[in-house]
Amino acid sequence: MGLEQKRNAVVLVSGGADSIPLLYYVVKVIKPEHTLAIHVDYGQRMMEMERFCVTKNIDYLKNQDYNISLEFVDVKWLGKLSTSKLVRDEPVPETPIEKIQDPEAARERILWWWDVVRNLQLITIGLAYAESFDLQSYLKNRRRCVYDVYIGIRRETPVPMKDNTPEFVEEMNHVAEVSTHFGGYKVYAPFISLDKHAIIRLGTMLDVKWEYTFSCYTKPTLWIKHPKLEDKIPVHCGRCSNCRRRHLAFIEANIPDPTPYEYKFEGTIEIKEGVYIDKTALQR
Repeated sequence: MGLEQKRNAVVLVSGGADSIPLLYYVVKVIKPEHTLAIHVDYGQRMMEMERFCVTKNIDYLKNQDYNISLEFVDVKWLGKLSTSKLVRDEPVPETPIEKIQDPEAARERILWWWDVVRNLQLITIGLAYAESFDLQSYLKNRRRCVYDVYIGIRRETPVPMKDNTPEFVEEMNHVAEVSTHFGGYKVYAPFISLDKHAIIRLGTMLDVKWEYTFSCYTKPTLWIKHPKLEDKIPVHCGRCSNCRRRHLAFIEANIPDPTPYEYKFEGTIEIKEGVYIDKTALQR
């Protein structure tokens, strides 16, 4: 049949502090022959900042001679169905730091941020690209070109979303097998057993440029020139649950947080009116 396989990777990237380390991990550790990064626009208010960060990281990896390319996919119809605050023009609630690990508060927050079947849709998009590449190769030269799909979901505490679990990944692998012609495509979530601070440590070892990651759930109106960069980058609010998780993860990883926030966390200094950065990060 001439079904020789060479494995490549589709990596789903949002520009955040989980998916960008995943991209670096796949490219630098898994080392596929070719990596396709996919960013999906589902109507999220952070889309501009996400794409800025994704593009910066792709360019950086390309300049290091990695065989990597980028596709932008538009599924705004999904956002029109969503009840999530991420796709609506309304204030984002502030999350008190002491509520981050409160299970009841976390269950309530999940409803704020839940986008209908988002991770299922993302993986399906990744599989569509994977199967298309494979079929094109086989029809042209009777040789397979297999892409596996990588998603940056991680261990969530205190309450996981249903589509951020090992069971979800297992089911997606079953779907990948029964919904494609040849099968053989794998869905991987390498960080599924890692807490966020462990990803921060790993990403730092892989030389992730944290300034070019974006986690905030609030669409920022402020971009600043980072003291250690030539570019202007978006400022995080520092008050939403995702900003609080991000900053806490850097603390737990014992790594200075280079993120500019519109919130004065302990140990930060003001670099511009109303903008604060960990003073230790500026000394590195």
